[in-house]
Amino acid sequence: MSFTKKIVLAMIFGVILGVILNLSNQDGFITNFIIANVLSVVSDLFLSALKLIIIPLIFFSIVCGILSLSDDVSLSRLGIKTLSLYILTTVIAISLGLLFSSFVNYEPIFSSYENISPVDTIESKVNVFPDNIFRSLTEGNIIHLLVFSVLIGISASRIKNKIHTFIKYFHDFNDVINELVKIIISFTPIAVFCILSKTFATQGLETLMPLMGYFLTVVIVLLIHFFVTFPLLLKFFTRLSPSVFFKNIRDVIVFSFSTSSSSASIPFTLKTAEEKCGIDKSIGTFTIPLGATINMDGTAIMQGCATFFLASLYGIDLGFFEIITIVATATIASVGTAGIPSAGIIMLTIIFTQIGIPLEGITLLLGVDRLLDMMRTSVNVSGDLCISCIVASSENKIDSDVYKS
Repeated sequence: MSFTKKIVLAMIFGVILGVILNLSNQDGFITNFIIANVLSVVSDLFLSALKLIIIPLIFFSIVCGILSLSDDVSLSRLGIKTLSLYILTTVIAISLGLLFSSFVNYEPIFSSYENISPVDTIESKVNVFPDNIFRSLTEGNIIHLLVFSVLIGISASRIKNKIHTFIKYFHDFNDVINELVKIIISFTPIAVFCILSKTFATQGLETLMPLMGYFLTVVIVLLIHFFVTFPLLLKFFTRLSPSVFFKNIRDVIVFSFSTSSSSASIPFTLKTAEEKCGIDKSIGTFTIPLGATINMDGTAIMQGCATFFLASLYGIDLGFFEIITIVATATIASVGTAGIPSAGIIMLTIIFTQIGIPLEGITLLLGVDRLLDMMRTSVNVSGDLCISCIVASSENKIDSDVYKS
């Protein structure tokens, strides 16, 4: 049985068990025992495992992501152009997620929770540079960790010819952390079953409608970004036909949808870029791997929608500063989001910590995240190809005959 089918079955049976427990005697010994000693324990263990990998995942992923940009090509006109376009699409994506989520009326359903206590002082909003990284880590200041990771990555990139062993170790550590992510995610079906059972047992069916509202919002914004943003970018920056572009990339869309991994799709994406879109190999071999590393439009959309969704459920108001923080943090975090299944939702912890959303909220999203992960991966890969076409066209390195055929 595929992993996706396991997730879907876990969702269904989890909701059923939760509703049964909710309708039964809430004060009964059996019900209390199941909720408190089984479902809660498994949910808490899974959440603890997610918290365990937050700091090493962010640190090693972002440093390695920056190191992957630090070659001669990335400092040239081609690199600046590609990076600027990737950042632009990421900002557009998360802004769309926040914009369309604001039109959805989510009612608060969690009246009591342990708040993370976001940083509210003016001084902390200005002081983004850590003076003691170890103290920042103990205080859970993710922004300081992001800044420190970026500084280490930039510093290492300046002397990369002298620190081959250092870079190798960092990439090895990054591979180990990504493997640990895969191991933890492999327990998702069990966790989803327990999480949804516990949620519906304590909150009832009133949780279902907001969750479905979140799911549909993400799907709609993904489709808008795919069918509106990408064609507009192609029309604005090139003379390439958007309809031909969608025909050219349809196979890679299906492939990335099935694998849920931008990294695993790189070989097929490179082949599509060269053979279907007519992109010169010298361009594609730079823009595609780079995009798989830092360009996560679909993930950014999910993060914007998820942040607004859970903030609403917990009764947290998002002001102007919080919106700017979400956009900026998600854009930076996209550099460190690994191109593996479900990595994007783990990186949500960065945003949640800054806004003050309880990390427990992530467990509620896991019930529908696997299906969304497949869709947003397709959008991620499509964005890589769209930007590659734009860059190649601007450099006169695209074969229009191959593109049209």
